[in-house]
Amino acid sequence: MDAASRGASELTAARDEGLERICLRNLLAYTRDAIYFKDRDSRFVLVSRGVVEDHYAREAKGGQSGERTWSAADFIGKSDLDLFEPELAMAWIDEERHIVETGEPMVDVLERDSSAEGDGGWFITSKAALRDEDGTIIGTFGVTRDVTARVLAEREVARREAQLRAVLDSSPDVITSYGRDLRHEMVNAKAATLIGRPAEEIVGHTDAELGLPPRVVAELQGAVTRVFGTRRMCELEFSLGNPGSQRWWHVRMVPQFDEAGEVTSAVAAARDLSELKAAQGVLVHKALHDALTGLANRVALVERLTQAIASLEQRPGRVAVLFIDIDNFKLINDAHGHERGDQVLVEVAGRLTRAVRRGDTVARLGGDEFVVLFDHLAPSDDVVAMAERVRERVIASPLLRKRRLSVTTSIGAVVTDDPAANAGDLLRDADIAMYRAKEKGRDRVELFESVLRHRADERHRVARDLRRGLDQDQFFLVYQPIFALGADRLTGVEALARWRHPRRGMVPPSEFIPVAEERGYINALGKWALNEALAQLARWSAAGLATEDFVMSVNAAARQLASDNFVAQVVDAIGGHGIAARQLCLEITETGMIEELERCREYLEALGNAGVRLALDDFGTGFSSLAHLHDFRVNTLKIDRTFVARLDKEGDDLAIVAGVTAMAHAMSMEVVAEGVETEAQRQKALEVGCDKAQGYLLARPMSAEALTALLSEHNCPGLSA
Repeated sequence: MDAASRGASELTAARDEGLERICLRNLLAYTRDAIYFKDRDSRFVLVSRGVVEDHYAREAKGGQSGERTWSAADFIGKSDLDLFEPELAMAWIDEERHIVETGEPMVDVLERDSSAEGDGGWFITSKAALRDEDGTIIGTFGVTRDVTARVLAEREVARREAQLRAVLDSSPDVITSYGRDLRHEMVNAKAATLIGRPAEEIVGHTDAELGLPPRVVAELQGAVTRVFGTRRMCELEFSLGNPGSQRWWHVRMVPQFDEAGEVTSAVAAARDLSELKAAQGVLVHKALHDALTGLANRVALVERLTQAIASLEQRPGRVAVLFIDIDNFKLINDAHGHERGDQVLVEVAGRLTRAVRRGDTVARLGGDEFVVLFDHLAPSDDVVAMAERVRERVIASPLLRKRRLSVTTSIGAVVTDDPAANAGDLLRDADIAMYRAKEKGRDRVELFESVLRHRADERHRVARDLRRGLDQDQFFLVYQPIFALGADRLTGVEALARWRHPRRGMVPPSEFIPVAEERGYINALGKWALNEALAQLARWSAAGLATEDFVMSVNAAARQLASDNFVAQVVDAIGGHGIAARQLCLEITETGMIEELERCREYLEALGNAGVRLALDDFGTGFSSLAHLHDFRVNTLKIDRTFVARLDKEGDDLAIVAGVTAMAHAMSMEVVAEGVETEAQRQKALEVGCDKAQGYLLARPMSAEALTALLSEHNCPGLSA
């Protein structure tokens, strides 16, 4: 017998035994739904496995299940009153009585179990009359399914849809969705307001049917078609309304994809650009002029300079550029405030404008930098003389008369007669010449020469290599001993950074320190030097070669002082290396301190409170006097080597150093003479009262190993060197 015949034979046998009964038994034994049959008095006559499990779970949740195991037989003959809370049971019994009396079914009624926790316990129930073969109602039957997951999911979808609708309707942009048939599928409140119809009257219609102008309809329909065709976003702009009352709109259309990756719609977001368009005229003016002074800005200057250079081809002559910088302008802001500083800039702008010819251009590039463009110069025009007249006009009288405030300027000049010259190159060259004027003492004019560009290029190369050198550990420290005069006692060292370049060899500090400060690398270099020096001091201390009276001096640049985290860096370094705070002395140049006057006062006070010693380096070369020292907690004053070098010669330097030393002592500061190179200088420094000295006569800067040997030789840092 084949498989088909055997299957038919088995089915016939099963039918003889009551196929429907077999199917029902299997259904009730395995379904998770609660299926139940009841008599006319609502007593169970047959239940599914789901009824048993639901009831057991209900009792377990209520703590009543104990050791009992329920079976379907336990339900037979019982009513809901025997198994559930009376109120709930009576509600179900009433439903079933109504069905028995009327024969009307109850279909897909959503119910919630009142005993359920949180948002759970949702069910769908269907009940109907149970009829015998003659159609007589002999009871009821029902199916109850747990739909909690579906209900919660539908609620979440509804919540998200409500959120999305709230976002869409609160948006100031017009948002709509187009189908492939170019009809609107969704619009937000802003779109309805703009079109002037309720949203339900817009959905299902095209832009043409809504009465938009044909030109706009064509642009929008073309954009929608591109989105569906290319599957990419597209943008467009158009205007609505009559000339003089137009509203400009920018539209961005984005494709929306289904799970199969097909484009189902194009969502368009339109933003009103009318105010932006109206302001463009004003913005164009502002884009070409400095807001503070009303002068041309960099953009306008470059445009005019480019035109002036191009005109040299038809009209031979020369073009000159002056790059003008106010000397020490930061000190004006710090001392008098930014409002006064702005007044100075406005006054300087006016004086520059009055100092040049009518057709020339005066521009402000920002900060205290100005540029003058001289157009159509004759070969006989003396550019340096013209620049000198500009400089003299600026300094002719005090800028703020009530305060008697005057300024000086450093000016760099460049001249060309080449119609192929580049505006950017000319500005760069004039800037280079201006920096040369500052290097030579400020308040002067310098004419650009090609050698200056070479120097600038070299500084750029140094800056590039410096960053790489920091990353590749090319820097190291040397240490110059500092001695107590009279006893010739070694009291500490000054840590000095050195650079061993892989190609150039040793690069002098005079080359890389200014570049590091100018390019912003000094913070990284200073942080490295501080930690390296303190690590070495910790090693000497651990070896018994440095007591807590031995001081490590480390230089701190002006840019470091201006850093908000400088104090924290110093305190962390001291703690990290386990040294006493008084063993660290930060050496700050006089110029650096004055350049960062306001921040210096706050930060140096914090360092002093932490116990760090502070030294004012190179005193006598900057802008300050001893009067400034009242503002700072300085422990040590270091007399600059230019004064020390002349101590053994006839002149006023001996009296100056003696006077400074006496006043420093009166302010409880010790004095160190820098750059002592002869015995006569050492003796003079001792005579005028200097406490300590350093210089080649006493000891040259040396490696950590050499200084370790020196300390070991004397066994401790307090002995004669």
